Amino acid sequence: MIASLVTISIVGLAAGIFFSMPAVGPISILIVSHALKGQWRYCIRTALGASVVDLIVCFLAVNGVSRLFGLYIGFIPYILVAASVVIFIIGLRIMRTRFNIEGMGQGADSQEQSRKFRGKGAFLKALLLNASNPLLFFGWLTASFLALSLVSSWGFSVGGLDNMLGNNVGAVKTFAATHASGKDILPLVKTPDDFVAPTPSGPKSRPAPLPYPRHFQLFFSVCYAFCVALGTNVWFWSFSYFLVRNRLRLRLSLISRMIQGLGLFLCGFSLYILGRGIAMIAHF
Repeated sequence: MIASLVTISIVGLAAGIFFSMPAVGPISILIVSHALKGQWRYCIRTALGASVVDLIVCFLAVNGVSRLFGLYIGFIPYILVAASVVIFIIGLRIMRTRFNIEGMGQGADSQEQSRKFRGKGAFLKALLLNASNPLLFFGWLTASFLALSLVSSWGFSVGGLDNMLGNNVGAVKTFAATHASGKDILPLVKTPDDFVAPTPSGPKSRPAPLPYPRHFQLFFSVCYAFCVALGTNVWFWSFSYFLVRNRLRLRLSLISRMIQGLGLFLCGFSLYILGRGIAMIAHF
């Protein structure tokens, strides 16, 4: 049990760091834009808010929330529309950023004190932004399944979490493929078919017995989800600290264009998911 717990914790931490690295998501862009302004504490609170949602979503993904997928899938188009509004507003505010040239030379701590702390709402903003992403569940479901399955194939014990996730991934893919409303969601589930666990349609597709009782599975999934959330914080804190410390090496005009470009990307991304949401509503 101890060996499984250690393995699960390491995999969760590594997955949280690795799958948070792409700097194209709304949370990443929010953190980068404020790190370039020297607001490291704002970035810390943003990462904490986002990681709370990651923790909850990872726990639900491991513990069979796919059973409720039929109910959840009907709300995805409306969540996309609502999320597009939130993302557009945040992107617009980032685009309208103006810099104080005198303040750019200050240290990060003194600069944060002088703002008297606009970061108070960072935690809630990140919480709302991450919670309004309906694809977050699919992302952590498939990412966790691939990470745990890979480690399990190397001979390490992950407490049966790979089997639980495999069954959940297979259930989600099967539901999406066999229901009219799910066919619009299916392209958003980026799981390679080769990795999907077989669906329960025959004797060979029976799920493998779990090596530990159910209450141990819950404990393992909590530990895994917590380490994923910890990993996301480790990455975002380190990355934002690096940007804060090195931002003065860049020209002010370049930083301004970079931040405005990130805001423009968010606005464009919001229009994309708005279009997807409206198309799904029309199809339903």
